Amino acid sequence: MTQTRLFGIIDIGSNSVRLVLYEDAGHGIHRIVEESKKTIRLISKVARDGSLPLDQLDELIATLLHFRSLCEAYRADFIRSVATAAIRNATNSHEVVDALHEATGLVIEIASDEDEARYGFIGVMNAMDISDGFLIDIGGGSSEITLFRDRKIIHSVSFPFGAVNTAKRFTPNGVTDETSLRDIRVMAETLFEQQPWLRQHPGLPLIGLGGTIRTLAKLTQKRSGYSLPLTHNYRIPLITVHETIDLLGSMTLAQKLKVDGLNADRADILVPGLVLLQTALMHTGASTCIVSGTGLREGVYYETSCPDQPMTDHVLAHSIQILMHNAGIESTPHVEQVHRLALQLFDGLKAYHRLGSDARNSLYAASKLFRIGAAINYYTYPAHTFYWITHSRLNGLEHREVVLAALIAAHTGKKKSRKAFLAHQDLLTEADLSTAVALGTLLQLASALDSGRQSCVSRIEIVTSDGAPLLRLTCKSAPDAELDAAMKLSDDFRKTWGFPLRFAVKEQQA
Repeated sequence: MTQTRLFGIIDIGSNSVRLVLYEDAGHGIHRIVEESKKTIRLISKVARDGSLPLDQLDELIATLLHFRSLCEAYRADFIRSVATAAIRNATNSHEVVDALHEATGLVIEIASDEDEARYGFIGVMNAMDISDGFLIDIGGGSSEITLFRDRKIIHSVSFPFGAVNTAKRFTPNGVTDETSLRDIRVMAETLFEQQPWLRQHPGLPLIGLGGTIRTLAKLTQKRSGYSLPLTHNYRIPLITVHETIDLLGSMTLAQKLKVDGLNADRADILVPGLVLLQTALMHTGASTCIVSGTGLREGVYYETSCPDQPMTDHVLAHSIQILMHNAGIESTPHVEQVHRLALQLFDGLKAYHRLGSDARNSLYAASKLFRIGAAINYYTYPAHTFYWITHSRLNGLEHREVVLAALIAAHTGKKKSRKAFLAHQDLLTEADLSTAVALGTLLQLASALDSGRQSCVSRIEIVTSDGAPLLRLTCKSAPDAELDAAMKLSDDFRKTWGFPLRFAVKEQQA
């Protein structure tokens, strides 16, 4: 049994303070066992002279004591507390840290601008398969923008404005008008202009993290009736940011509090935060905003768990390992064999299906996870597999690819696949359904070719014989059971792929 450790990561932000308890199984494989949040708005307690008065720390101290108590209840092996802009930029920051340590016993780390950008970057890169882009973290008291190329930080800068202190300065009553919106844009644009590199890479995506951007995603998804219950990796075009500002900017605070999906603790600061996002998108010339559900806390966790190599090399494979860990299952030789054979079939038949890397990635995930639903109920595991994939954060895939992977993994017939497809027509086309059925059939074939659970078939090659594909199997032993199971799929395979299943067998040389 894998030995696990429990890490408590406390993020003392300018708007809210959060605790996440990670059950760490090593190599960044983890399960979240507890999460807690308290909105304190520490940045709003900063005095005119830039100090954070010690008599304004009572709520924060009480929250930290509660978080420490939770960590102790779970018997956490390690607690790491990281403070960002509100404490970092306070003129008496070290005095604040000493007071917090004396009151709570916790060692408080002050993250520098560079630290905060790095933590956020690691958290995002371990959850998104994107090589080049901008990253923006709109916090309560600061905003960090990072340019990365080939998954490496090129430039990073921290700006002294976030959703809370911007709202406090320009919209103290929680109401915006044309003047306040213009003033926020001018403030942000003036500071952006001091960083020439922000304009030098138009067309790159901008990845957004923080409560402002997650809230925007939830509001947008509710308005559109979005079918997938995930915000991570959700894509928001600039026009949607414009429309949301127009919609909320004309509302009173009382009206905002009635908007479905808009939490009361963010109603008065959301629009100022969105204007900061809007200005960044326009200034950088970004192609779109991609929502990240990970950031600083995850980055701190990975640096704690894997100090020598905090960034994963393969986002999708890493995410699959985490998902299986959360399901309490380990991969079996059968699943690994089916995975290998499915990808060999896909690659060998490329001239016939002409599908791209996105489809292959979906098959990659599906062939690793097609049995995960058996952790709930073996007899109905395809349905549970579909639900699990579409309701978990499968990193490294876009939302369309996630649903495609779920359809492939759960495929038991075209009629059932179509029924599941109908609930996600906002994400998929009829062509996607055809792809899911074709690759689901391939996955069924790969599973049939390991029906004896002995990994009998060591390789599949696709050759042309008499003008049609022939599947040449290299086998360790006679594949009688495997061929019998495969031929039971022959009718469905021919209808889907347009040619019959034909096999040639050669024995593997000793």
